[in-house]
Amino acid sequence: MSKNAYREHMQNVPLLSGLDTRELDEVIDITTDISVPAARILIKEGASVQEMIIVIDGNLEVTRGGQHVANIGPGGFAGEMALLTDSPHNATVAATVDSRVLHIEGGAFDVLLKRVPAIAVKMLPIVASRVTKPDDHSA
Repeated sequence: MSKNAYREHMQNVPLLSGLDTRELDEVIDITTDISVPAARILIKEGASVQEMIIVIDGNLEVTRGGQHVANIGPGGFAGEMALLTDSPHNATVAATVDSRVLHIEGGAFDVLLKRVPAIAVKMLPIVASRVTKPDDHSA
């Protein structure tokens, strides 16, 4: 996928929609495009690995304590809370069908935020809204 295609996709992701073109390009530079087979676990509840995923194609299921919490489709994301707060993931996220996701590794994200702190400030309202909603499905 071209950088323009990634940018267009990411502009439709609520967490990233407030970023300008330069900031989006900075995020794109640290993402990895991954094809994921159905049933693969991407994020494990309780794991302290700092990472975030954004769905390009397919569907992911979020479970907490083995119970279904939500489905995440294209444009959806998971792992942002653990990534931003350096805390363990509070849910498991697995592909329900063959899917394609963008993966953001925590160390690279930390370096990015030190270089461009405005990104975190722009992401904060979306993250805060997910924390305060009773049906929160972040992982």
